[in-house]
Amino acid sequence: MLDQAHPETEKILTDRRLVKYKPFAKLVEAAAREQKIGAGRIFREIVGLTARKAGLTADEYFAYRVYRADLSRTEKREFVGARGSFELNRKLSPPGLTQMRGFLGDKFGFPALLQQTGLPTTEIQAAFTTDRFIGSLPALKNATDIVSFLSETAKFPLFGKPVKGAQALGTIRIDAVDAASDSAKLHDGRVVAISALSEEIVRDFPDGYLFQSVVEQHPVLTETAGEILATMRMVTVIEDTAPTLLYALWKMPSPKAMSDNFWQDGSMLSWLNVETGQVERCVTGGGSDQKEISIHPVSGKALLQMRMPHWAEATDLVKKAHALFPVNGCLGWDVAIGKDGPLIVECNTNPGHDFYQIGTGRGALNPEMQAVFSRVITRNKGMIASLTKRKYKIGR
Repeated sequence: MLDQAHPETEKILTDRRLVKYKPFAKLVEAAAREQKIGAGRIFREIVGLTARKAGLTADEYFAYRVYRADLSRTEKREFVGARGSFELNRKLSPPGLTQMRGFLGDKFGFPALLQQTGLPTTEIQAAFTTDRFIGSLPALKNATDIVSFLSETAKFPLFGKPVKGAQALGTIRIDAVDAASDSAKLHDGRVVAISALSEEIVRDFPDGYLFQSVVEQHPVLTETAGEILATMRMVTVIEDTAPTLLYALWKMPSPKAMSDNFWQDGSMLSWLNVETGQVERCVTGGGSDQKEISIHPVSGKALLQMRMPHWAEATDLVKKAHALFPVNGCLGWDVAIGKDGPLIVECNTNPGHDFYQIGTGRGALNPEMQAVFSRVITRNKGMIASLTKRKYKIGR
């Protein structure tokens, strides 16, 4: 029997909505104290930056440390929040051209396409779905089916995530189960009832839920960052005809987390050199709690100057994946480095550029990035004009 399960009134699956955030007054106080600036200056900057059409929210102003005294007014305006990032991505991949956003973000359908084209991706063991045909994979229709799968046929360790979801919402890693006691041991040390977990999945994620084999991570990354999969966010663009890698970051999970999303306390984010895969900068924490680190706090391994294994293969992989849908001017990729090489975990049609801003300390609309974005947008305009012209000729 596994250790005693937690009370079933607690949420089992990862839920960012349960995170407690600092009150606005505390954020102002901490930022002013850290940078030795007045609260009045902070208020004026927030008003100016949030008033823009695609401006920052007050929370984003603090999260991206836009209050820093070393940033000029121009540099502060180069930061984008979720709204600005969304508007930017609509220009980089216009909806009129990119009509398969739903498919690219489908955590079941898109990996199936990757497998068909020979591009490495994660292994799905089963899925909870009430309406989808999933071929030879086990289709779990209800909580009873999920219990049976977890108790009888699942291969552990196992990672679970919603078909529709983001930022690790609803994820879980299960290391073992004891069917006799209806208990599952999670990687974060908790022991929960299999039946309660199954009911929560069905209740909270009616659109579907995937059960995947845990990726056996490259030993170099495991020795440095721990057993939980530490993926890279790689963003590709097409400025002319072929995809190129715009930027990349390595997401290292908190020692207590079951996934690598940066919002979880203790997680780390490293900015990678796109040519070499070398760690150029690493941070942990957000806002005034952020600090740069050079040594992993648990393993003691050096982070700066470390190079990602199989970097050339990873870069080639995301370029090929992007080339499957060349009408998209910008796509984000979550990429794992397994023991035998890289594999794609997910595709993001609206890659939030917050990781870039946190990892580099610069706004996503800095001159270098703006130059790339301009070329992508110019390409898109040309494609739309050509498409419009062809439609006119056909209609005539």
